[in-house]
Amino acid sequence: MIGRQGRRTFGLLVLLGASVLFAGCAEIAEIGGTTTTVGQQAGDATTLTRLGAFTTLPESVLADDPLTSPAIAVAEAVGPSVVNVAVEGSVPGFGGQQTYASEGSGVILTADGMIITNNHVVVQETGGQEFEAEKVTVTLATGEELAARIVGRDALTDLAVLEVQASDLPAATFIDSFDEVQIGQYAVAIGSPLGFENSVTLGIISGVHRGLEVQPGFSQFSLVDLIQTDAAISPGNSGGALVDARGRVIGINVAYLPPSSTGAQNVGFAIPADLAIDVARQIMSTGRAVHAYLGVSNVSVTEALRERFTLTRSTGVLVAGTEPGAPAQLAGLEQGDIIIEFDGQAIESDSDLYSILRRMKPGDSVSLVVDRKGAELSFDVTLGERPE
Repeated sequence: MIGRQGRRTFGLLVLLGASVLFAGCAEIAEIGGTTTTVGQQAGDATTLTRLGAFTTLPESVLADDPLTSPAIAVAEAVGPSVVNVAVEGSVPGFGGQQTYASEGSGVILTADGMIITNNHVVVQETGGQEFEAEKVTVTLATGEELAARIVGRDALTDLAVLEVQASDLPAATFIDSFDEVQIGQYAVAIGSPLGFENSVTLGIISGVHRGLEVQPGFSQFSLVDLIQTDAAISPGNSGGALVDARGRVIGINVAYLPPSSTGAQNVGFAIPADLAIDVARQIMSTGRAVHAYLGVSNVSVTEALRERFTLTRSTGVLVAGTEPGAPAQLAGLEQGDIIIEFDGQAIESDSDLYSILRRMKPGDSVSLVVDRKGAELSFDVTLGERPE
């Protein structure tokens, strides 16, 4: 819609290291102490069992006509489940409060009005402080505009849930497991890049378990274990759907590498659907999501780091310090330990550690193996709850 596009700004955040751009409209932020009450329509965790309001596509939409793009059937089936999310608010600036307006995308979770999007779509960060949008408007594929409220947000995974007062909405279908995502399979991205609502791009899954470094002040947890795709993702796609050829949402679009600064073409990323659903369930039930907590300051071990500090290996996660009273310290981990195995899985970098932690719960007991000056030691750790 050119009219809306002309009166909105599209804030892009250039990140350090990987030069990542969030495919949305605002910077990542945390809840910042805001108390959120979940409305009656939010229901409990079982609400999401109603996902899948439309008929699932055949195993392969190419079976009848090899010249037909899978994006045709996917767009028809899933397009109605993807919405535009427009936000307005104000932040402190020179001379007083400065207003802003921007937009992203969202995916309908339930027929009674629950919608998932990215956290950075509905917040703005200025001067190290986070500001939640003061007005959120959702536009359906039909063109109908609905006022929305923020049910809850989770900065750690860069996800948020919105609620609109509506019924019989076309809820999307999500895959059950990240294991169903395969490199090389078709991928269709649907969202509102630059305000062009329900735009569709076709590509493939280029990689899985990807991690991106982000600048200080932003959570690395939101950008690990990602799905990589070459389906074009642009500003405004944040919170939209990455869909397989069967019409199932496999991820929530979140970021891309800008060609202007990286030279790379069509390198986009999405948060896995199973993680998105888990976080959404928690937010819908309690207004927030909780995360497992180990309590270490850490850095990935590299060959350069090994040579500089005379370490005993060139992969793993170096423990730079432990939080007093945190699970890691209580279990016996020490500064200088190198974590090489966690919950039975090999750890080569901090992305590996974050990926496993993100799928665990506070109270889980896990085994952990470290290299301490060349000797391998095992520890049992009971994970805590990550402080807000």
